[in-house]
Amino acid sequence: MIEIMGKHYYIDVDNAIQQCRPIYLPKKGRPKKIEEDRTLELNVFKFEIFKSCIERILLYEYTDDKDDDIAIFQEKTLPLSFVIAFNTLLKYEILIEETDG
Repeated sequence: MIEIMGKHYYIDVDNAIQQCRPIYLPKKGRPKKIEEDRTLELNVFKFEIFKSCIERILLYEYTDDKDDDIAIFQEKTLPLSFVIAFNTLLKYEILIEETDG
């Protein structure tokens, strides 16, 4: 688990893989996921986006140097790249908030 802004989160890897699976459209126009064959097909673009978002979240504490003189101002705003990565992972339910105390 990782702690972000005082709350604990974990990464749902199975959901990340599920989000990257391609959706095939049959002739009738309704979306259908192919589950019959046993090969794992991933949308590489979505996979790379989610991978980058996860890396941004995990490396936040190590990549953002905080200057002690202006630390009071830096605590109020988060970098835009972090906010986008965090919100994207929450929206796609890849980053899950731990509710058990």
